[in-house]
Amino acid sequence: MKFYDRAELGKYTETPEGYLHGEFPITRPGVFPYMRNGGSVSQVAKLPDEVFSKETIESANNKPLTNDHPNVGVDVRNFKALSVGMTDSDAHVEDNKLVVGATITDPDMIAQVKSGKRELSIGFNADVPTESGEYGGSQYDAAQRNIKINHIAIVDRGRAGHGISIHDSAAFVMDDDSNIQGGTKMATMIIDNQSFEADQRVIDAANDTKKQLVAAEALVAKLKKQLAGSEDTAASSKKEADSLKGERDALKTQLKDAQDKQLDQDALDKRIDARLALQTSAARFVGDSFDFKGKTDREVKVAAIKTTNDSFDEKDKSDDYINAFYDSAVSLADKKGFTHTLGGQGGNQNETDSVDKLKGDRANAYK
Repeated sequence: MKFYDRAELGKYTETPEGYLHGEFPITRPGVFPYMRNGGSVSQVAKLPDEVFSKETIESANNKPLTNDHPNVGVDVRNFKALSVGMTDSDAHVEDNKLVVGATITDPDMIAQVKSGKRELSIGFNADVPTESGEYGGSQYDAAQRNIKINHIAIVDRGRAGHGISIHDSAAFVMDDDSNIQGGTKMATMIIDNQSFEADQRVIDAANDTKKQLVAAEALVAKLKKQLAGSEDTAASSKKEADSLKGERDALKTQLKDAQDKQLDQDALDKRIDARLALQTSAARFVGDSFDFKGKTDREVKVAAIKTTNDSFDEKDKSDDYINAFYDSAVSLADKKGFTHTLGGQGGNQNETDSVDKLKGDRANAYK
């Protein structure tokens, strides 16, 4: 399961080469809120014996720095494209925090840091068994185990409750991830020998499409064989050739139709990626309980738009209009920090007020 902790990028020095180097606390023990798929909050413990275990400390050494979190884990295959620096090999415990040195080497990233992009967010994997207990006076109902750090992202300051300053003693929090043992677990599908987590309905639809692809390929092979046989027979008789010419032309038409139906694998992957991206962004408006099955992209976008502007009338609106309206709503939601199901720590503005304000902004923007 993937998680993210956040911390302020503290003091750094500039090397003669122009690199930025510093020693930064990246995580510490505590009990932190965890948002489940249905909107409920679990208290998840990051316990000292796990955070400060030899394996977890060593996992912070020699790890890539990235500009924001990538969609996949960083490894040798994508390191060159994603890395903007590296951590040192000196991870250690100091003042009840896990601390590690790091050097930023990418010129664009250095410029962004100097312009104020100063928050660190560690990306890591962990097991999260359901277990009850108490740590530091706080009750928890799950705990992170086998914590392994994959990368450290440099990100913009998050919404209230997600940005964490080391200097104000605020707690670390986890970015939203519904994959917690005992909660909602996404199914896994494999494309080109790579595993992807997705809603089971999306996987079922993809499998159905792949079955259609296999059937189309079989039909293409059959028709090619029939076409080859008809061409050989045509040479034996002019009379038969005239008859077979019509048959051959018909077979060619069928072959073309079958080839047209044969889905290219890259196109299939793009369709799946686009649908997953739409469902992910739309869920911020309509919630994870929304039934996407059987709905077109337009219907999903209209449903999302109406959560922010219930007077919106899609009748006689073109697809281009709906797409532009939806993209604008997503952009505005990003700026406002709005999401249907995500929450933060105690002290956040009431979510209902945020939703009402978002609706008002959207209504005024499109009058």
